[in-house]
Amino acid sequence: MEIQETKKIWIAVTNTDCTEGRGFQKPKAICETKATALRLSKKGYIQGSDCPVEESIAVKVDNRWLVPWTIETASKEDIAAQKRLDEYQAVLNRARELGLTPEDIKALCS
Repeated sequence: MEIQETKKIWIAVTNTDCTEGRGFQKPKAICETKATALRLSKKGYIQGSDCPVEESIAVKVDNRWLVPWTIETASKEDIAAQKRLDEYQAVLNRARELGLTPEDIKALCS
């Protein structure tokens, strides 16, 4: 995995609670130009104010642009759901190892 390219970006930041600002900061728009971020930031923040705009850098890896922002922490419900997804995927992988085709697996799941 190698960095193919980098570029300057602008992030219009909003809040999950636009009434009082007691929520979490999150990106409203990730833009290639500051002008675009400023346009999209209009009235998108707390009490209808304009979103703050932050300059940052995006990195291209494996033909995908990666941008900086916080990673959401999994809730207890998310952890339980992920465990079920992992178990389901393990069963599907085992079925493939035993020679079942996608059609066979689909028939079993129906």
